[in-house]
Amino acid sequence: MVLVGGGAGTVHAADFLTAQQATRLGLVEAWRRQTEVPAGVQSMVDQQIYVHAENPREYVEVVAAKASAKPTNGEEPGAVNEAAKPEENGVATDKNVLVRIPTDRVDAHGKAIGKPEAERLASNEIRRLKRRGIEATMESRIVPRVCLYTLGNDGTLECRDAESGESIWMVRVGVRRLGYKALGVGESFVSVVNGGNLLRIDVTNGELIEQRRTVNVPIFGAINAGDFAVIATIQNGIEGYPLYDTSQLPFRERVAGRALALPVKAPGSTRIAWGTDQGFVYCMETSGEPSVMFRLNTDGIVSARLAAASDDRFFFGSEAGQVYGVKGTRTGQVLWSRPYGEPFYNQPIIAGEQLLIRSTYGTLYSLGLDDGISTWQDSASNIDELVGTIGDKLYVTTLSGAFAVLDLKTGKQVESFPGIRPQRLLRNPKTDRLYLIGSTGAVQCLRSIDADLPVISEGYGEAKQEEEKEEKKEEETKPAQPTEFGVPAANDPFAAPGADPFAAPGADPFAAPGGGDDPFGADPFGGM
Repeated sequence: MVLVGGGAGTVHAADFLTAQQATRLGLVEAWRRQTEVPAGVQSMVDQQIYVHAENPREYVEVVAAKASAKPTNGEEPGAVNEAAKPEENGVATDKNVLVRIPTDRVDAHGKAIGKPEAERLASNEIRRLKRRGIEATMESRIVPRVCLYTLGNDGTLECRDAESGESIWMVRVGVRRLGYKALGVGESFVSVVNGGNLLRIDVTNGELIEQRRTVNVPIFGAINAGDFAVIATIQNGIEGYPLYDTSQLPFRERVAGRALALPVKAPGSTRIAWGTDQGFVYCMETSGEPSVMFRLNTDGIVSARLAAASDDRFFFGSEAGQVYGVKGTRTGQVLWSRPYGEPFYNQPIIAGEQLLIRSTYGTLYSLGLDDGISTWQDSASNIDELVGTIGDKLYVTTLSGAFAVLDLKTGKQVESFPGIRPQRLLRNPKTDRLYLIGSTGAVQCLRSIDADLPVISEGYGEAKQEEEKEEKKEEETKPAQPTEFGVPAANDPFAAPGADPFAAPGADPFAAPGGGDDPFGADPFGGM
């Protein structure tokens, strides 16, 4: 979870958790940095966390060697227990990591040291430890790269490492007087809406790749989904502009009603969904040839942004008190729909297999994603905003002005810190980090004490290469393509097995049995 607050010298205690308060919750401050916004948190247009699976970070680790137990039952002395093997998906394990060296660490010349240099440094550490009687080994680990993007109302766009707070790049984009809206962040590009202009920024260095004029005026900003940067317009429509193939034409789709919030993308998918002021929820496929998959006529208007889960699932509540779970298919499968009697105007959040949704009266419900039935015996009350979750704890702000912690399994309050209130919310469903934002635009990042590396939530941080490999494998196993007669092109139906159907076994069919004699060579009148 990430909290945003004041600067290093002027941070107010009410903006952030102190070290003692964080320790009581089993948390530790990972970093605290001031973002480059001109006038504090009120000049912050948007802030987003993104997991870059296709551009991961690689670490070289020095790991303390475990003491080998005496072999039993005929086991070899060097046998390794399978349960003790480290995980390879980037999450924290029970290994005792003594030193962790990133391969992209910058040297004195401002260049990344690379893996060979990181391994050399790790080898030096292993030799030093050995002289002290400590046995250690070298291992490598690949973790998805997590970045924090911040946009100010003066056009300042910055990218930071969300795990260390270090600045990666910072640029000034667009024209300030035209205004800015929500960012669209993807694997390769950041989309910035500046008035009626759509700017495409390279995520690696902040370079402006393209600027184009939108056909209609955007309402909320952009979202990068599939092959397009998608915007909702003021004229009851959705527009998409290509991110990769500039020769591809933009698409425009007319829908019933104006969007009431920015569309949301399902994690690990190219499908988006949003609600309109005519009481419909739309789902669209944005890959290849974009098209609306279905629309659902809801009981009451859905005014908040939807919550998205893996497997193309979307969850939302309406102003009539109805809560829905739908799946983004061509038929628009409604997983469940249940009435709860209170209007919902806030975006829900998803924690594991729980849907956490707050009513306008401050009542917080925890519903199962599979059936929509309450997982708590009693709902929680006096809830103002949902900040985020780490492990089995839910962090919220209360209507009485406190920063509270709830047990995620029961909904009971565990801790409460009166007077602590982040100035801006930055929900982070992608990793196990809590980010708090303070009045001057500074950010505080909190994590569990033993979580050195981030744990990526389901659906996020999944690279596309695996899907491409599977498709290629399927193509390789496909049979030969049939011809127009329905027979594989490589097989001639009139051919003998491996032979020319018009060829003799090698002999002249008109030759005499002698093979080499001329059948007409003898003179019928006795001549030679």
